Amino acid sequence: MAESFPVCGYKNSRCSTIYEGDQTALNIMSGQFDESSIPQYDVSPPPSKFNGEMPTNAKAFSAEEIIKLAATRYIRGSLDSGMDSCFVTPAMAMEDQHGLELAQLIFITADLISSKQYDQASRLLTQCRNFSSQWGNPTQRFCYYVSGALQERIERQACEELRNPLKPALNFTNNVNSGYNKAEFNQVLAFYNSVLPYVKLVTLTSMQAILDTMGDSSRIHVIDLEIGNGCQWSVLMQSLALRSTSHSTKLLRITALGMDADDLKDSGRRLHELAESLGIPFSYRMVQIKSMEEINEGMFKIKPGEAVAVFAPTVFHRLLYNRSLLESVVDVIKRLKPRIMVNIEVEVDSNSPSFEKRLVDVLFHSSACFDAHDVIMPDRHDPRRVKYEEIFCGRQLRNTIACEGSERRVRHVKIDVWRCFFKHKGFREMSFSYQAWYQARLLLREFPNGECFSVEANGDALITGWKATPVVAVSLWACG
Repeated sequence: MAESFPVCGYKNSRCSTIYEGDQTALNIMSGQFDESSIPQYDVSPPPSKFNGEMPTNAKAFSAEEIIKLAATRYIRGSLDSGMDSCFVTPAMAMEDQHGLELAQLIFITADLISSKQYDQASRLLTQCRNFSSQWGNPTQRFCYYVSGALQERIERQACEELRNPLKPALNFTNNVNSGYNKAEFNQVLAFYNSVLPYVKLVTLTSMQAILDTMGDSSRIHVIDLEIGNGCQWSVLMQSLALRSTSHSTKLLRITALGMDADDLKDSGRRLHELAESLGIPFSYRMVQIKSMEEINEGMFKIKPGEAVAVFAPTVFHRLLYNRSLLESVVDVIKRLKPRIMVNIEVEVDSNSPSFEKRLVDVLFHSSACFDAHDVIMPDRHDPRRVKYEEIFCGRQLRNTIACEGSERRVRHVKIDVWRCFFKHKGFREMSFSYQAWYQARLLLREFPNGECFSVEANGDALITGWKATPVVAVSLWACG
């Protein structure tokens, strides 16, 4: 039997036992593939709003629940809901049944890719693409991007085996907006910042932590390793403007790193205008780099008497493809002796060398995010939502699923891994203040559907999530 697709940590030997008696599954897993042996699911695309009659005892299923149900059902070999199985599918609305069948095709296809049955996998992916949609429900939207990522993986693996030149991978060495109209990207980013509670919560708590740590410092130097549009610093600047005269800020310096000179200049202009309106003495210095390999302590020009803070928003995970580079960058930061370093990362493990394990972890985590989008951005045809999911979700899924080696730059790991790494490098973890926790929970209460989001502690770190699924982790670090 060909190596089977281990989902949820099941060993291959157990999978072969579970599949016993299900000839269709056995044929697929052993490579004896015949399209006629695949159950012909009725996976016609459901309407954008379900109008069918729901079974009396049916509940609505989220995309995350459907993905997990498909994984369990696939493991147990219940590829055909009409077959006698120890696994009983719960009562589902027709729309959710379509979603479950679509998700099962994803798992079958992934297994075919693992066993290098590319032609068969491509045919199933064509079905996935036909019956998923970037304008559909969360499951359809999610499967639309995952099926595209799996198709790209097939193309890349086939090229490698034939020793043909690979097409360029998605470039994550540059900003995520590469390849997009800048005005369009900035519009989507502003929309994203305004509607997703994660962004505001993480920004608010990060700025509060920096403010708490700076204490009575009158000269503050912030180093932002990826400044973006710079709007996050408006929170800190407004707080500094409210300080009493005895604790007034003599100078706020921001050193901004980035790869696009125009973006760096635009961010500096906006921050200068805000600082002037608030009456804060302000200095802005842009440092344009081509890659993180160029970073050295001399470029930050630390001055005596400055309290230094480092802000690292989803930066370090993109260096995990090269451990020595990550360590080199962190060593530079350590030599700056910051009073605080804020590290923000997505809370999921997408760095496994095993494609199968990585895929399962990403499926579970990302499907929950698409569920959240459907609640906080309910208009499924809103072009801003569609474009946001394409830029920020679809592209990362493609890089995580389709690429390997140094081309795979989206390599998230969980807070426990970061904790071990930073402690090994000589950093000490700091805790959030009561004020930061209070503001985080207060902010969620003010958001529509805020009760669906969570903010919890993991050691001294803050984890914000969608229901029971952790999404983003924020941790605070100081030297020694």
